Amino acid sequence: MATPASCQKTAQPRTQLRRALGLRGAVALGVGGTIGGGIFVLVGHTAALAGPAALLAFGLAFIASLLIALPYAELACRYPEAGGGYVFVREVLGRGWGFLMGWVFWGAYIFVSGYVTLGFGGYLASLTGLPSAWGAVGLVLVCIAVNVAGVRLSGQLQVLVIALALAGLLGFAALGMPSVQADRFTPWMPNGLPGILSAALIAFLAFGGFDMVAAAGEEIERPERNLPLAILLTLAIVLVVYLLVACAALGTLDWRELGASAAPLADAARTFLGPVGGRAVALVAVLTTAATANAVLVVTSRISFAMARDGLLPPALARVSPATGAPWAAVLVSGAMLALVALIGTLHISTAIGGFLYVLHFIAPLLVLLKLRRKGGPAPAFQMPLPAVLLPLAFIMALVLLVSSGAAGLAGGAAWLALGLLIAGARQARGRAGRPIS
Repeated sequence: MATPASCQKTAQPRTQLRRALGLRGAVALGVGGTIGGGIFVLVGHTAALAGPAALLAFGLAFIASLLIALPYAELACRYPEAGGGYVFVREVLGRGWGFLMGWVFWGAYIFVSGYVTLGFGGYLASLTGLPSAWGAVGLVLVCIAVNVAGVRLSGQLQVLVIALALAGLLGFAALGMPSVQADRFTPWMPNGLPGILSAALIAFLAFGGFDMVAAAGEEIERPERNLPLAILLTLAIVLVVYLLVACAALGTLDWRELGASAAPLADAARTFLGPVGGRAVALVAVLTTAATANAVLVVTSRISFAMARDGLLPPALARVSPATGAPWAAVLVSGAMLALVALIGTLHISTAIGGFLYVLHFIAPLLVLLKLRRKGGPAPAFQMPLPAVLLPLAFIMALVLLVSSGAAGLAGGAAWLALGLLIAGARQARGRAGRPIS
């Protein structure tokens, strides 16, 4: 096993990046990576599952995110390389586990993309009347064209979109609070504890992105201080925004209507801002979900590209355009899968299977940290506090969320895993037979 590239103070500068991100920059990275188009869609889905107790579901999702984020931060210090959790697992547990980690991560974002693209379609339909499925598939096709051409959203445009999303969400909450009606929060738990746990899995997806802070651990100044603080502040800021938005939505529109809506925040905004306010929120949602969908395609194509480059997927997926530098084959394959999910999937199926796989992909890094802690050796600059308590709690919370994905999540996730194992087995068999692996 290769010696990990640690971000401890005695590490060699050979593989280290320049530490240029202070606490403020790290928090901006985390908040920008976490708040995307999902909250515009998922607030309705959590309401459908938990009713007004969706607020509690967001709190539970915050706790789960925090428990998982702290171990992730320590691993990012130990392995400050591109690839995140895939690198952690490959380096410590080997290529076989690395393949499973990458495969699960890839599948998670493929299925999770459904709530983003379908959410875009729903908000676009509220503005134009275009069928939501057409809008969803059309968005994927545009993202494919953009990525194949090698053109990405510039950093300034991405910052603008996130700033617009934050302004829209905070404006929605601030303007909606005076219209909140207390009686809309009763009954508090119409679907009981199972509904809250199912909603917590969905809310956990809305916190996805906190790992970007951990992934940038090598570039953060004073990581032993700023890394955990940035993660805590990121999750705290996002939690406050989400609770304010959910409270305003649940307090102004009946939870049943909110859960049944394809454009939940736009419909809620119409109750206290009228048609113009509803269209304004829908427009912000369209722009934000479009940017999020493009980011999802970037992530999925780069995961499959990295695995193909490492020999874990067919090498054709590692083809790069000499003109644009884009991994065009991986973009086309991932884009086709995103379009298929948008075309035949539903919000429930997308979040159940995507949520199951997204939570599952965090379990292997937790096992990695457990193995490293038991092995001992040099400590990184940042170590998670109270590992004897928090690490088991992280495992328990992850298992609770996995079970909360329900039969659809378990069956879909198991099917995706089985497909990956078949592909891995077939490639190993071809390698043993001495035939070229393609």
